[in-house]
Amino acid sequence: MRLAVIEPVPFGGLLHYAVQLADALAERGNEVDLVVAEGNELEGRDGPARRRAVLPSGNAAHGPSQTRFETVARRARTARRLALTWGRIARIVRSGGYDAVLLNGSLDLALTAGGALAVNLLKGDTPVTHVCHNVRPFNRWGGSELFVSSGPTMALLRRAYPSFDLLFVHGERSLAEYRETWPPTRLAVIPHGDEGIFSDEPPPAATEPRILFFGAWRKMKGLPVLMEAFDALAKRRPDARLTIAGPPVPEEGEADRVLPWAADRAGTVEVRPGYVPVDDVPELFARSRVVVMPYLAGYQSGVVHLAMTMQRAVVASDVGDLGTVVDDETGRLIPPGDVGALVEALDAVLGDAALADRLGAAGRARMLNGSGWPTVAERVEASLRELASERSTTSVGRAEAA
Repeated sequence: MRLAVIEPVPFGGLLHYAVQLADALAERGNEVDLVVAEGNELEGRDGPARRRAVLPSGNAAHGPSQTRFETVARRARTARRLALTWGRIARIVRSGGYDAVLLNGSLDLALTAGGALAVNLLKGDTPVTHVCHNVRPFNRWGGSELFVSSGPTMALLRRAYPSFDLLFVHGERSLAEYRETWPPTRLAVIPHGDEGIFSDEPPPAATEPRILFFGAWRKMKGLPVLMEAFDALAKRRPDARLTIAGPPVPEEGEADRVLPWAADRAGTVEVRPGYVPVDDVPELFARSRVVVMPYLAGYQSGVVHLAMTMQRAVVASDVGDLGTVVDDETGRLIPPGDVGALVEALDAVLGDAALADRLGAAGRARMLNGSGWPTVAERVEASLRELASERSTTSVGRAEAA
């Protein structure tokens, strides 16, 4: 099959996902174009998929503090880039001659949802599919709401999602929630994939009882729950250490809580606000005995799969489909928002290095087998071939009827 995998974002987990998926599909003998942004963070890393860095370059990942003027200027640059990006994607889809296009990316803004809808309205006969990482878009603005609940984004998504020929989701819970939330759409379930892009081999076991929170600082990720739990844990286990690494999202305000709290605990809590480059990621995980995801909401998590690929024990909330990869063999699964359960789980794993090693080894084995990229690519390809067969049968039927 001649395929295109498209990812507009020039850095971060979505880019890593698209690159690994495109290469895995190419390794199965497909002719694959990986369409990405100019100057993306993985530029120069070759693979079996053909790299086409033709989309507009994005803004650098933002840091923990920005003035109002800087925020407005950043949003204006983003809006302009998105308009150019989606226009270019539409041209590539319509004129590329692909058997199918797989659009990765996140449709959590009105501009991105509108861009996806425009692509599908202009696609001609090319089947366009989408990896729906988050069934419902998360609220990235002020307030306590975790999800976008109204407005242009939701209205556009109600039109955009059914306009795809096929949507991929990452588990049965995601599948059920999609069906409850959006108009009928053709759906397929696929695993998330491992994160071997960061390192061929896992780092050695950590030498200290350190917890790692890794990823963007967003409301839905439960940082206040983690902070309260760590204070309780530190009373039991004074040697416990915590690293919080990743880019704050200025509009969500988590940095206003995290940074003062961490400053008061400078001897035990380390913060690394800002985007962590790919080459710096292995060192963060090497220092950590357990990786924590105290999420209040979610569907799947590249951080969970990264932690397991790095052979690290995981403590995560039971949200979305995280429970399909996190269990008693690979880590500890807790109710979302339950501070007490988080304390107990972290205490159990942090205080037992042998247990942490066993959990990490089991997690890595799971990633490289049932959740690895060969499995993902096989399922994606099977779904695309089934789609193509049905479209071909429908076309023949229409021709005969005419």
